[in-house]
Amino acid sequence: MKLTVFYFDPNVSSMFVEKTDETGNKFYTLSSPYNFVYRDEIVARVIEVDDPADIVYHLDSGYKYYKSEKFKPFKAGDGIIFDSISGCYRASDYGFVVYDQRTSRIQLKLPLQISKDKLKASYIIFPTKFLKLPVYKDIEQQLLANKIVGIIDKNEIESQMNEIDPHNPKVHRILVARGREPVNGYDDYYIPLVQIEKKAGKLLDDGRIDFKEVGAIIEIKKGQEVLQKIPGIKPEDGFDIYGEKVEATIVQKDGYYPGSNIVPSESNPLIFVSQIDGCLDIEGKTLSVLPVAIIKGDVNYESGNIDFDGSVQIMGSVLPGFTVNATGDIYVDKNVDDARLTANGDIVVKLGIGGKGEAKIIAGGYVKAKFVLNSSIEALGKIEIEDSIINSTVFSNDAVIVTGRHGKIIGGETTARHEIIVNVAGSQLQNITKLTAGKSLIVERELAELRKQMEKYKTNVEEILKKIKNSFGEGVFENPKEFLNILPPVKKKNCLLLLKELSDNNKQLKMLLDQRDEIEKKYKLEKEPSISITDIAYPGVIITIKRSKLQIDKAMQNTKFYEDNETKRVVFTSAV
Repeated sequence: MKLTVFYFDPNVSSMFVEKTDETGNKFYTLSSPYNFVYRDEIVARVIEVDDPADIVYHLDSGYKYYKSEKFKPFKAGDGIIFDSISGCYRASDYGFVVYDQRTSRIQLKLPLQISKDKLKASYIIFPTKFLKLPVYKDIEQQLLANKIVGIIDKNEIESQMNEIDPHNPKVHRILVARGREPVNGYDDYYIPLVQIEKKAGKLLDDGRIDFKEVGAIIEIKKGQEVLQKIPGIKPEDGFDIYGEKVEATIVQKDGYYPGSNIVPSESNPLIFVSQIDGCLDIEGKTLSVLPVAIIKGDVNYESGNIDFDGSVQIMGSVLPGFTVNATGDIYVDKNVDDARLTANGDIVVKLGIGGKGEAKIIAGGYVKAKFVLNSSIEALGKIEIEDSIINSTVFSNDAVIVTGRHGKIIGGETTARHEIIVNVAGSQLQNITKLTAGKSLIVERELAELRKQMEKYKTNVEEILKKIKNSFGEGVFENPKEFLNILPPVKKKNCLLLLKELSDNNKQLKMLLDQRDEIEKKYKLEKEPSISITDIAYPGVIITIKRSKLQIDKAMQNTKFYEDNETKRVVFTSAV
């Protein structure tokens, strides 16, 4: 009976086993180091015995054999040479022996570990298994036989071989071939030089966080650096250890791009600066600087309060409790709900201004809206309301006009420096509705502040005069120069200090009087104030022209009210 003895583990059919580490990354490990053979090593042989039990006399401990009733020699695959005379299967080179039971084939696989991307090849060595370590020529031949062309320098391979301890059972992997990694390219891209992320909120002195202050508006000054250009690079193809091209790709870098009003700096073409003072606008990955700050939605906790040196356009509403401050104009596409808006320029609200009485509008220009409800409005320019003003406090330093399809003022107090024009004033319910023309709240505030300061200096003058009279008598005012000359040095010094203090206060008082005259001159009425009610004024409406007052006790239609210069009474005529 003929039996085949294996000098390796025939149950191992692959050189490497794929495993996964704790992080989920795949790696490869040797399935068995015992299948490694050197050149000319016997890997299997055929033995003829009369009794299978006699095989033990032909085997060293640990070897396995294959029993066949109808013996057929195993096929010698790649790297295996079969000698029919001796019955031996020998390895033609260094490598791993693999037995395929399906085909009854013994093969030799090279001791190479090739990276998944085929850019590197490592030679595996078991020092204690080798009778003699392979030399460069052995390795080179094996690599060339497998069409590997990316063989590294001979000296580098031999240097790695010299570091191997033949008596150390450790598995060694030496790099024997490498390709050239492709160099991926990328297009020009830009990195921001300004803060583009919103804040979580503003930390207050007491430790609380104001979540309404998120800094959604990023102000940019003319000439400010906004973006830095990172020049792109061209891709360079590589090749693998087989000499096959490995194509490089264009990698998309995560960056931004310059939009409107962002241009290269004159001093550095890689630095991009703003052409204007404005607001940073982010549209996708494009940065622009706009003269108008655009809020693409409501003013809410997402946007936070708005404070901008310029004009602001709000594409939604301004929600309760939030503020919008602008040195330019403010445009609101929807409503203002119990919010505060302040602008040096105009304020335009396409829909309404209202809520529960917390809405306040202050404009250095004109104000326009569809309706006003339970709100306060103050404007240096005209106030034009399309539909109605209800239970609100409204003041214009020019005119208030409510002449739309409904055009009514019900309740509250409406004041204009020049004129009020409205279709309907009051209601059938006889709501108290105050309409006043010829009065300027701004002038009154400024004059009130001046009067307050003037009283302060008047009091100072009176007290200083009293001190002088009590200390030096009335004679000091008759001929101050002679009076001072006869005073002892100490009293003379004190008297001079009091006189100087008196003079300074009188100068301040004179300056305030001049300011008062200038204000009165500046805000002098250019025309006689009037109130025109083009449809109907209901009972309960109180008309005030300058300081003259008239309360309507019965409905009046198409009426214009003004003050008679002689009688100083409110009179009226047809509004036509």
